[in-house]
Amino acid sequence: MDSREPKFLLIDGDGRVLGACLDADGLFVEPVDSDEPVTVEILGCLATRRLRDYLEGSKRYRLRNPLWLEGLRMLDAAGEPLVDFWVSEIIEWRPSRLGAERVDIVADWGYDSPRAGARHIWERWWRGRPDRVNQWAVYGAEGRREWLSIVGRALGKESRRVDRLPGHVYHLDGRHITDECSFYLAMGEAINGPGGYFGWNLDALNDCLRGGAGKPFTLIWSDAHVARRSLTGVIWTILEEHRVEVVSR
Repeated sequence: MDSREPKFLLIDGDGRVLGACLDADGLFVEPVDSDEPVTVEILGCLATRRLRDYLEGSKRYRLRNPLWLEGLRMLDAAGEPLVDFWVSEIIEWRPSRLGAERVDIVADWGYDSPRAGARHIWERWWRGRPDRVNQWAVYGAEGRREWLSIVGRALGKESRRVDRLPGHVYHLDGRHITDECSFYLAMGEAINGPGGYFGWNLDALNDCLRGGAGKPFTLIWSDAHVARRSLTGVIWTILEEHRVEVVSR
């Protein structure tokens, strides 16, 4: 029996697993200014009976038994769900060279595919989720934006969110807050720990403050002078409106 660990799961519209897959070719794409469809080749899929019947069935069978795809779920090195990507129609399939019982599937790739230049950021998360704060600080502006996109989409972030009673004191490390993106990265980690999420723009910050950490709370912001040179004053206004006491240090 094939015991190789999958890197991806193919998921249907009801959240059920259709296949456990070993790799994907075309996952990372370069931005293109055209309407040409983008495809991804999902390699070495150990298909469920439902998927196998669909692939091997006649055109009439597929029309009568449509297969609604939901996404391609990336797993981290520990086998835990990391991020879901959108995929739609299966275009073609073929027996896989990765195993006699496996298939390779070509599918329409979604609008949310990661950029080719960001592969190293995704591979960093694939090897293991952040285990200490500020691991994003070594990257430039583009790398930080990609890190934030993973933070916002990472599966299981709700289960990792810390629920505390009003009056809690959080510590925001401001040393690396040189733009709005790095503020959200640092704020997410201040509230919810390494790799934590607490908004990715002003609207999302508002939403998190409405339903996230118990209010009122205190935010001790170290090295706040670094951020004041690059952040919009709207952020301080939003924090004040939500009864967050900011203590600058």
